[in-house]
Amino acid sequence: MFLFCLAMSQTLFAQQTTWVDSLDHYARTEFLPAEKYHWTWQNAALLNTIKVQYEMASGDKKEEYLIYLRKAMDRKLNRANGRTPNAVASGLGMAFLARITGEEKYKKAAEKIWEDYKEIPKTNEGGVSHLKLFKELWDDTIFMVGCYLREMYLLSGDTQYLDELLHQIEVHRAKLKDDRWGLWYHGWDDDDKNRSNLICGQKGWSDNPQKRSQEIWGRGNGWVVVTLAETVSTLADGLPQKKKLATYLKEMLVHLPDLQDTTTGHWYQLPVRKDEVGNFIESSCTAMFAYGICIALKEGIVAGEAYEKSVERAFYGLRKYSIRKEQDALITLNVCKGTCIGDKDYYFNRKAANEKSFGIGMFVLFGRAYLGE
Repeated sequence: MFLFCLAMSQTLFAQQTTWVDSLDHYARTEFLPAEKYHWTWQNAALLNTIKVQYEMASGDKKEEYLIYLRKAMDRKLNRANGRTPNAVASGLGMAFLARITGEEKYKKAAEKIWEDYKEIPKTNEGGVSHLKLFKELWDDTIFMVGCYLREMYLLSGDTQYLDELLHQIEVHRAKLKDDRWGLWYHGWDDDDKNRSNLICGQKGWSDNPQKRSQEIWGRGNGWVVVTLAETVSTLADGLPQKKKLATYLKEMLVHLPDLQDTTTGHWYQLPVRKDEVGNFIESSCTAMFAYGICIALKEGIVAGEAYEKSVERAFYGLRKYSIRKEQDALITLNVCKGTCIGDKDYYFNRKAANEKSFGIGMFVLFGRAYLGE
């Protein structure tokens, strides 16, 4: 029987550990040293991975991760804010350090972010707007606020944070979920004026009766999958919130093995348009989807050979097709650059930016889960 995502032999284990460890080391020492941490969503994704690795590690390695987290958050202690979802994301570090160290400075910073969070514009249903000026729901938001809200719950034990996370997931899911695939469309426009194109994205994306985008974007769904998976794996059994979140995770994973490219082990920029000309493999959503499946296998949310083979293909496919060795570094490839909302051609024409902190973070997050370290 397949037990989580364990390596098959000592030889393979050593080989697998190499790229995950090397990428992790490169990320923390070369790509984004703690003293260069900026309060951005991109960096928050990597910060979350470092936090997860701290929780999995022991001894000196655990201390390495804690030192990084301290340095990164101390650098931003007086500038930490939660005025937008993207800003909220880095708050996970403050809440986590408050819980681990018990130091008041981190607790105060985390609580300040909560006060900021409550002032973010919301839809009539209470959904947090991804944009400050216009009320829009984006699937990206779930990770940005979710990683912080989860850490605030773990810090305080106060279910208001967990309930708020569940509420955001349910409000976004109601507007964005596609009934056929179980995956989510990228965004929904509250007032149907589609003004976000003034900032980024493509004009007219919400000009339809549903007032939502018409495309299912890979990384957008990946943000949701990672948030659901990590929250489910964190919560104690028996919590009603955990049962709901597990159901939502399963519905997003059910079609993923069929949508995966079996040659490269990757999912596509637009996953449900797998065979269309112009589509391309996208590595950050690949790591995110595979991570979600790994956690779902461990938690007993999904089971079977299709899922087992899917994560194996993703692990080896990422190494073969989306990591390039350059001297002592491993460079991540096929990472779509930051993306707003548009039509099919808009997503197909986005370029791979590579070497993004969120891409590196998700590669390592999945790699650790696969190896069961």
